[in-house]
Amino acid sequence: MEIREITPGGNESLARALLAVQHAAYAVEAAIIGDDRIPPLHETLDEVRAAPLRWLGAFQEDRLVGAIGWSEDDSVVDIDRLVVDPGAHRRGVGRALVGGVLASAGHRRVVVATGRDNRPARGLYEGLGFVRTGEVEVIPGLWITQYAHPPTAQSAKDGASDRADRSGPPDWDEALAPRQRALLRRWLPGATVVRDHSWGLVATSVIEVLCAGSRFIVKAGGADDRHIERELYAHRHWLRPWTDRGRAPVLVHGSAEDQLLVTRYLPGVLVLGTGHADQPDTYRQAGELLALLHAQSAVVDDDYERRENERSLAWLDRPHRIAASTVARLRAEIADWPTPPATLVPTHGDWQPRNWLVHDGIVSIIDFGRAALRPALSDFARLAVQDFRRDPRLETAFLDGYGIDPREAGAWYRTQVRAAIGTAAWAHQVGDESFEAQGHRMLAEVLAAT
Repeated sequence: MEIREITPGGNESLARALLAVQHAAYAVEAAIIGDDRIPPLHETLDEVRAAPLRWLGAFQEDRLVGAIGWSEDDSVVDIDRLVVDPGAHRRGVGRALVGGVLASAGHRRVVVATGRDNRPARGLYEGLGFVRTGEVEVIPGLWITQYAHPPTAQSAKDGASDRADRSGPPDWDEALAPRQRALLRRWLPGATVVRDHSWGLVATSVIEVLCAGSRFIVKAGGADDRHIERELYAHRHWLRPWTDRGRAPVLVHGSAEDQLLVTRYLPGVLVLGTGHADQPDTYRQAGELLALLHAQSAVVDDDYERRENERSLAWLDRPHRIAASTVARLRAEIADWPTPPATLVPTHGDWQPRNWLVHDGIVSIIDFGRAALRPALSDFARLAVQDFRRDPRLETAFLDGYGIDPREAGAWYRTQVRAAIGTAAWAHQVGDESFEAQGHRMLAEVLAAT
């Protein structure tokens, strides 16, 4: 992916591409917030070309997949719009574009607003360090949330007021429960927050803190969150092949009962949204690391396939937007699937560039909240529908690093179908429209291949 400045006012073909991305992006937001009265959704080509904005565009093989437009003066940079092609969601395009504006802003304050109910966008801005400064009803019934980066004096004052009733230090994230803040005070006395890395769609909070001159990552889960328990188990039983090589964060403190853990900060940038996401060597290293994880142990489970079939059927019983005819076909297929014994190994559970860091050309791994014993091929699922699909060279490099291809045809088909069902249903339940669309695409493609 390449980020570069664009001038749609002077290039009609570029402006048409920008308008198409803008309309598609705001159509997704309109569906998320339940309101299509978003002005850029209805702009014409002439209006886009005449907009008094500076622009950055994101390009994938010379195709515009996203753009950000802003105005600026000597003290403030005002992000007017951020648009990403729905087909390029979850690849770090939006994060890279906002990061480009932040980098060019210098010491100036950067402000932005998004729909109050647009949780994916709010999670993006908050994860990049933006602070909420207020809410405005711009049209009767249509509310937006305003953000600033870094916070203004007034937003800092408002934030302090919002936190006045908390028992923990004022720097700790509001999502932490009192018992978690108390435990952190014992583990990391005097620690201060550096940055909030939370995703925004799940209950887990991820916070970078500074204590006694060292940086740490704090993860805190909600009452019904199993991610922390799984992550702690992975740290204590499976990550040694990586931590011994400095390729995964080292656990410092952890409490499954309190849904809390602390690891040492691991330097690097996320692969997702950078040029490293298109480099075969990144995937070769990721394949080598995954082989180390999988090689530690193996158990044969006679009941695994049956349990997974039941899990997929349970997803179909929950709220989703999978077509009734597709649901009927899936239920019939799953009922006829064989249930052979399965060989299970330690797996990451979300193996893809958004959980890989790169530092000085070396790839490392984060986020073990989905770690569990599964068939090795399950860690290929996300890569197959995203990265391998767009560039076969990445698959070749990954397999070179991993050593073999464990994807036996029958088991791989069942794994793909299960992953598609879970993606479409889970994303619908948390309100992630773009990820839900990916789940539906996964289903359509895997079923069409049979």
